[in-house]
Amino acid sequence: MPIGEIAGEALGGLLRVVGRLLFEVVFELMIQGTGYWLLRRTRPSYEPGDAASAVAGLLFWGVIAVVGFWLYRTMS
Repeated sequence: MPIGEIAGEALGGLLRVVGRLLFEVVFELMIQGTGYWLLRRTRPSYEPGDAASAVAGLLFWGVIAVVGFWLYRTMS
């Protein structure tokens, strides 16, 4: 096997690991974590699942993005 193919395979594996790590940090911590926290704060006796946490987190960050864009357009 030529050295180029070995380096390509190694680089591809490294990029897959880094991509997976970034996905887990962004999706699981920022989106699902925020959604879980919001659902637990609003309904303490409710144990939210992964899907409910993800939807709540996406809605929260969507609202934050829209409000941020609105403030940017209003201030400039």
